[in-house]
Amino acid sequence: MHPVPPVRDILDRSLRTSWIVAVALAATLAPARPRDAAAILAGQLIAFLHFIFLRKIVKLFTESRASGRGRSALPLLITAKVTLVYGGLLALLAWGRMGYAPLCIGFALPFLVLFLKSILLAFGAGPASLMRRGKRGTLGSLGNAGLTALLLVSLAAIAAAPAIARAQGNGAAPTEHIAPAARPHAEGGAAELPNWLVILHDFNPGNPAITWLERNQVIVYAWFAGFLFLFVSWLAMRKPKMVPGPFQNGVEWMVESMYEVCEGLLGPQIGKHFPLIGALFFYILTINMLGIIPGMKSATSSLDLTLALALITFLYVQFWGIRNLGIVGYLDHLAGSPRDAIGWMMLPVMLPVHILGELAKPVSLSCRLFGNIFGEDTLIVVFVSATALLLKASLSLLAVPPMAGITALFMMLQTLTSIVQALIFSLLATVYLYMMLPHEEHAPEEAHATP
Repeated sequence: MHPVPPVRDILDRSLRTSWIVAVALAATLAPARPRDAAAILAGQLIAFLHFIFLRKIVKLFTESRASGRGRSALPLLITAKVTLVYGGLLALLAWGRMGYAPLCIGFALPFLVLFLKSILLAFGAGPASLMRRGKRGTLGSLGNAGLTALLLVSLAAIAAAPAIARAQGNGAAPTEHIAPAARPHAEGGAAELPNWLVILHDFNPGNPAITWLERNQVIVYAWFAGFLFLFVSWLAMRKPKMVPGPFQNGVEWMVESMYEVCEGLLGPQIGKHFPLIGALFFYILTINMLGIIPGMKSATSSLDLTLALALITFLYVQFWGIRNLGIVGYLDHLAGSPRDAIGWMMLPVMLPVHILGELAKPVSLSCRLFGNIFGEDTLIVVFVSATALLLKASLSLLAVPPMAGITALFMMLQTLTSIVQALIFSLLATVYLYMMLPHEEHAPEEAHATP
């Protein structure tokens, strides 16, 4: 049985994680919205100071109650906390140069990470488990991946929101005046089938809440998929049994299969990175499968969301590359690891090539996923449009049986494509992580595998 980690360790890890998330968000927003990036970092700094002061105040308060020491320093510490934290927050709000929403996001990040960490521990994904776990801990990995997916969809939604807003702001005509069956897709002139948000908006065009949901349907369906994945994870983890039932058995089989595939690449490092890799696979799979259900929408048919997911993966890989290799080793990796005179002579050529190769990874990940899912949606529109034209021409016998068979066949193909695209995205992320690991970590395994 694992010992319960101290509260200080949990808080330190949560604060470090929140700083990583805040810096990643700020780096993503900095080129286009530098004030929003600065607001996120300012909010993160204020929340960080809040937790640091709060921990010291609690420590001094408990010591003063126990031994009487530290009573004189306690009022000074409380005054400093009120001045720096609350005074700083009010000063930034009164200044008015920083956006209110980014400042609130930055301030809320440590609270969100600490909240997710608490849920992770409570549902058996950490050492202080309140629930029984299997021998290999696959259900715990699923819970880790589910919470990582929720954080991932939050980052993706924040990163994709400005691009989606700009795309909608450049529209030539308001969407409420366009027929639902011919509504243009956000990425171009192709049409997409109306989903429930579009239908609801057509019946209630004057409702501001419904209008907001319809205009931000990519983010809405991305959040819906994240919560659906988290709910399935909770169902699978809430009552684990030694002899699993059909549902638990199916979930464990999927998690173990994905774990074993990734373990073949990362080896002993898989336990550290599987929460993100598993989250990417199951979250993208959930989004893709939603598009098969009539009235739903695949949020991955938007390039904004796929690019946001690819950027999160890219930043994660680069962070672990620097952490595993060190700054010098990371630069050596980008330079192509020159070890002789020819290698150093080729450095001016190899360094830009490797940098372009790293920058091409998020483009490749996002465009591949977007292109396949967008193509599936377009084909569905083509089949439905052809059926509608044949029915309009009173050719029911020619329209219904052939088109029903073709559509059913295509739905099976779309299911397979959805699984394959989620697998490709997550496996490429695994390969990129493998390329950033020190080579000596793989040497014993490769030597053991060689006959």
